[in-house]
Amino acid sequence: MFKFISQVMAADIPLGTGITGTGPFQTVLDRGATQTQLGTLLSNLITTLTVVGSLAFVIYFTMGGLKWITAGGDKAKVSEAQTSMTQAAIGLIVIVVSFFVIGIVGAVLGIDILNPFKTLFG
Repeated sequence: MFKFISQVMAADIPLGTGITGTGPFQTVLDRGATQTQLGTLLSNLITTLTVVGSLAFVIYFTMGGLKWITAGGDKAKVSEAQTSMTQAAIGLIVIVVSFFVIGIVGAVLGIDILNPFKTLFG
């Protein structure tokens, strides 16, 4: 996997009036673009949480559907299945909304949080 990650080298970053340097939380990519380590960490963390949350939605929604199918007309079991499916759908909505909020926050802060593949593979 590491052979696909582009080589990272330190380089000077112009900071204004004659001051140059590489910050402690910045990495200069081989094409000259700067990516903060915080941005990379947040990007990887958010991507992982999104995948885990989406898989949880699929599992809980499927389990709720199977409970509904096997309820056999029992109103308590059907109600439990509907609750499970509703909670799974609410969880998916929260994931989608948080994805948009994170995109807005990343745009305001200037951190490319939602694009981990650009960070890793250039």
